[in-house]
Amino acid sequence: MITVEKFDFDKFTTEKVKFAIDIDREVFNVSEGLKNQYDQLDNSPLWRGKFSVEEYRQMLWQQIQQHLPKYFRKGLKGFYEPSLVADSDIFRSIMELAEAYRHTGKLKLIYISDHSHAELIARCVDYLANRI
Repeated sequence: MITVEKFDFDKFTTEKVKFAIDIDREVFNVSEGLKNQYDQLDNSPLWRGKFSVEEYRQMLWQQIQQHLPKYFRKGLKGFYEPSLVADSDIFRSIMELAEAYRHTGKLKLIYISDHSHAELIARCVDYLANRI
């Protein structure tokens, strides 16, 4: 099950965290981070930045279509070796979540202000985990 939860300082220890919040890799940050306290929680590699949720959805889908065939041939390791595959940052991050979800059967995505963005990421992860 994938859950989406608003960030709460009392629940999570996030010093120097960017993406994976827990050591078991079941809780991930998908937010813009704490701008005034980035040393506590930096922005996620899956944060949409200046793009709208719809624009980010289109970018994400484009990367999935472009890179999923290579993933099926070589796995995620194929995106790092022998060299980093260009234009695959979003894809690598979303597949990291999909693999973690497929492995554990549970995943928690933490957001700060944009619930709809976190829900988009959750839907993508669920879709990809069911494909791999």
